[in-house]
Formats: sequence, C-alpha cells, structure tokens
Amino acid sequence: MNMRACDLCGATDFSPLPFYYLFDGQRLQGTRCRSCGLAFLDPQPTPAQLEKLYGKEYFTERPNYDRTQPDVQFIEEGAALDLSQPRPDKFVDYMRAHYAGRKFRYLEVGCGPGYTLKSLQSLGWTTHGLEISAHAADYARRVLGLPVVTGNIETTEDFAENQFDLAYLGDVLEHLLSPAAAVRKFRRILSPGGLLVLALPSVTNLPSMRLGFGAYRLLGRQRRMDLPPYHLYEFTPRTITKLLEQNGFQVVDLRNPVKPPAHIRLGGNPLEQAAKLATQYPTYWLNQLTGRFGDRMFVVAENVGARRTRPLVR
Repeated sequence: MNMRACDLCGATDFSPLPFYYLFDGQRLQGTRCRSCGLAFLDPQPTPAQLEKLYGKEYFTERPNYDRTQPDVQFIEEGAALDLSQPRPDKFVDYMRAHYAGRKFRYLEVGCGPGYTLKSLQSLGWTTHGLEISAHAADYARRVLGLPVVTGNIETTEDFAENQFDLAYLGDVLEHLLSPAAAVRKFRRILSPGGLLVLALPSVTNLPSMRLGFGAYRLLGRQRRMDLPPYHLYEFTPRTITKLLEQNGFQVVDLRNPVKPPAHIRLGGNPLEQAAKLATQYPTYWLNQLTGRFGDRMFVVAENVGARRTRPLVR
C-alpha cells in the first residue's frame, strides 16, 4: 500500500487527533499533518461509501443542526418558495453588495435542488449547477428546468475552459477526497480574474475545540463522533489560504465568524454540553472584537492562474 501524502503539502508525517468515526464497518481517524497543520480523516471513505452518504435521504431526512431552526425536508419545501427574485443568504447578499449589477456566468457546486440557482436568474446571471445527489439534480432539471449536471467536481469533465467567471461551493470543499485537485480544476474552468467563493466550517479553529483536544489527549481518550463522516477535511484560515495560493488563486477576502452560542448543536453528555456552552460565549465575544477564532469561513479568491502569488499578510 502506498503511503498517504497530505493533500496540502505532500508530507507523510501525521499525528492522530482525539476523535474518530465508525462508518460502514470501518474506523476513520481524525488526523493532522505535522508539517502544515491540515486536519483530515485517515483513511477516508471510498467513492462507494460516499455514494451511500449522499443518497436521497441526505436531502429528505437530514436534520438541521442549528438548534434555533426546525428540521426541514430540503426538497419538499420547494413548492412554497418564491424563486422569481434572489433568495437572501450570505453568498447572495455578499455578491449583490460587492458586485452590484454584474451579470455572472455562474456555477454552483453542490447546488442541491437548485433553488438559489433558479432565483439568481432574476439578476440576469447565466446559471449552471453540479450536484452529487442524483435525486436532487433530477429535481433541479425536471421541476425547475435548470442545467444541472449530476456528478462530482473531482471527476466531472462537463465544463469547458474559461466557461465561468464565478463559482460557489457552499459547505462542499471539506467533503471532497482532494480539495487541492478541485481547486486546480476551477483554475481551468474559471476565466482569468474569475472568482471562487467558498463557505465552509472551521471548527478546529475554535479555542474551545483546541482546549477539548488537549483535554482528551491528557486523559488518553478518543471521542467517537455521533454524526456520519461528512467532513473529510477540517480547514483553518491559514490552511485554506495556503491551499488556494498554491493552486492558482489569490484570496481577496476571508471572513471568520463564529456561530452564536444559542445556535450551536449540543451533542455529547451533559458535561460536554455544558463545556461547549461555557467556552462558546467567550469565544463569541472574542470573535466580535477581533474577527478571528471563528467556526465558519467565507472566502473569496481570484483566479490568477500561473501568476506567482505572495502570501497575504493578516
């Protein structure tokens, strides 16, 4: 068996993190590269296992992990939505505020049933989608009439060079087997100067998570995660910036907010739940003051292709 190399830096020296998943009869261990700090699962689910993770149930039965919101059946809600105007969300609001009036050739990766894609056509955008769930992609094509490809950004060959000038991945990059390979593909299908926008979690960036990891190590314990292994990678502002810069993109904006304490998912035993809340409150206020140490990232990067980029000073 070939020794695994880090997707970010190519190193092969890793250290275990104090958590793991059990999925499909296999233990998937949380791991961190000693060289660059990238966190990931080792081994990772196989392509066949990933198909199981993202079947029809992912869109019809998956719970909402925000405690303030009721569970929603993602596709069945569509009949009640007004898609004749843009649907407000972080991505749409950001683009309208910073690129007002611009009509993009737009690709959404992980577009689900296509609600946002359909609504953005009202701005004059030319919209395309890519979706791994055959069930969701079929809905987008059949019900909403959208040009949505069923597939994975890592393997699809459906898009041409310079076809788009904007691509968005909302909670997608951390699910991919090789985020670096995906970013290199965007370097090809986005025009020079085109924008790649990412929204993704950054939970290992939280001070509370770092403290928790330290406590588990001191106790010699490992935590079995109670969710399926959807996230194959966990990024921080430093590792996502490095990944983008090494593969042809220059970060132009990176925001690192934290979820309010009232919204966090309270898993684990009562002691673990109390610890989560006790550490989330100071983290939240620290984030409000500094803009750092958040559990989410919103990243905008420009396709600079083969041009040499310099690390950003933050």
